[in-house]
Amino acid sequence: MVFSSNVFLFLFLPLFLLVYYAVGNRWRSWVIVLGSYLFYSWWRPDFLLLFVAITYWNYWFGLRIKASLDADRKQVAFRWLTLGVIGDLSTLGYFKYANFGVDVITGVLEPLGINTFTLEHIILPLGISFYVFQALSYIVDIYRKQAEPTTSFIDFAAYIALFPQLIAGPIVRYKLVEQQFRERVHSLELFSLGASRFMLGFIKKVLIADSLASMSLLFISESEPQLLDSWIGLLASLVQLYFDFSGYSDMAIGLGMMMGFRFPENFNQPFLAQSITEFWQRWHMTLADFLRDYVYLPLVRKRVAGAMLALVYTMLLSGLWHGASFAFIFWGLFFGVGMVVERRLRIATKITTPYNAWRNARTFVLISLSMPLFFTGDLRHSLDIYAGLLGMNGVGNVASYIYGASVMSMSFVLVGLAWAAIAGNVNLRYYADKQQPYFMQHVQGVNALLLWLGFALAITRLAANSFSPFLYFQF
Repeated sequence: MVFSSNVFLFLFLPLFLLVYYAVGNRWRSWVIVLGSYLFYSWWRPDFLLLFVAITYWNYWFGLRIKASLDADRKQVAFRWLTLGVIGDLSTLGYFKYANFGVDVITGVLEPLGINTFTLEHIILPLGISFYVFQALSYIVDIYRKQAEPTTSFIDFAAYIALFPQLIAGPIVRYKLVEQQFRERVHSLELFSLGASRFMLGFIKKVLIADSLASMSLLFISESEPQLLDSWIGLLASLVQLYFDFSGYSDMAIGLGMMMGFRFPENFNQPFLAQSITEFWQRWHMTLADFLRDYVYLPLVRKRVAGAMLALVYTMLLSGLWHGASFAFIFWGLFFGVGMVVERRLRIATKITTPYNAWRNARTFVLISLSMPLFFTGDLRHSLDIYAGLLGMNGVGNVASYIYGASVMSMSFVLVGLAWAAIAGNVNLRYYADKQQPYFMQHVQGVNALLLWLGFALAITRLAANSFSPFLYFQF
């Protein structure tokens, strides 16, 4: 089930919220668990068993780690942590990387005349990369004494299964919502702001991202793209990816607000970045923070690697997290090496760095040049696209994109982009670290009218076309 579907909008969400607010606080975690399990199992009910098993595994290890720390037995606690992490990573590794590993081994041994083995194609469970990382952060934070384990399995199950961010993030660490599971605010104001944030994301996804899907598919499927085709397709795919993923994050954050939760932000105008380093401070921020705190900093502090080498390792892991292929490995290395070069040349910037158009343009080109690896997930095919970007297959034209994209789809894109430009000053963000009143701007007047008109147009488009899944579901 996806947010941009009629079943979710007009059946699941209204029924869930009705039941959620009809019961008392004591039973709301139960409603979250049952509703989220239904949401998750809509696609493949059999993977729900794996999901529940991972949930209980980390809940049990969290209690063991805490008990050992309380008994001043840190070495025992570390052993429990190690076992828990091995179990999590082994599960993720099997489902995500087993086929890739077998292909690599086969590619090495076959030329040597050594018999190899085959492995049935393993289906990747939805959201496993996200909920395994959340589970990992739970037991690691308990070991670091940065979070207290919950004694309520239902509360922990609700944290892992929380359907708004279950499939594609943002990655929510337990220590950020620990207090919210004990007590959180439910108000009409917060609900309405959450609904507005959800509508914002819905417009991004349906009006802009989905309207560009045909162009992106055409770009990825071309075997020998030419110069103009490659650049137009690349830019269209990049815009689609941003509005698709940031749209999902907006919807997830909005749904969380409607339920009284405050999730961390996941995007902060990434295409305004003035360096590759700054780009990762703005794009998929919860993943960047996770890799920094659980990979990069431990490597540096334990002196496993120097700061520069640790940065390359971290971004290499980021590439592998996104997909099991050499294309994603090189995509991660591109960013790792690029960030090291920026530090060596002292051109890395931060969000607070004064804006410079030249630095912004340079960074955008570099980011764009990395994306063929990401979009194809295939090293050989991405090399074909790079040949097209360099004009090695001819100049070409954009006729295929013009004929492949309907006038209505492009109209939706233009309307959506214009809407985003006009209504973009509506600040629907909130400060997750504030416990007192929320510092949010109210959506009212002209901005409210634009939001409702955009949402109505998106609903119309959804009714006229079948939905497309979110791009990050595949990770």
